[in-house]
Formats: sequence, C-alpha cells, structure tokens
Amino acid sequence: MSTAELIYEKSRTLPGNRQAEALRFVDFLIARGSSATEANEWRRLLRETQSLPGITDLSEADIDREVTAVRSGA
Repeated sequence: MSTAELIYEKSRTLPGNRQAEALRFVDFLIARGSSATEANEWRRLLRETQSLPGITDLSEADIDREVTAVRSGA
C-alpha cells in the first residue's frame, strides 16, 4: 500500500473535525513547499539582476532618489 493510500485509509477513521484538521495540515505542507520554491526563485532573480550591466554603478544616493521619486508620485 502506498503512503497516500495509508493516509487515506487512516484519515477515514477520524471524526469530521479531525479530518478537517488533517486537510489543513496537508495544505500547510503544500504551501510550505511552494514557499521554499518561491524563495529560491527570488534568490535566483536577485543573482541574475545583480549581474545586469550598470547595477553595480548604483549608489545609495541613486537609490534614495528613486525611492523618493516613487513615493512622491513622480
């Protein structure tokens, strides 16, 4: 019997509220896995953007000006 089949069989013996709790836990596990995937994608994007031409030429003052401009609606 596969793991999924064992989970199914055991979950059938639980009362309804416990089945709902088990389902929320499975959803949590799925979300946790996708969060890790998303975090890895952000890391990859950061690495790629850091290699773009001109990125290393940005100073803190340049960034501050950009942030100020965006916040002021310019």
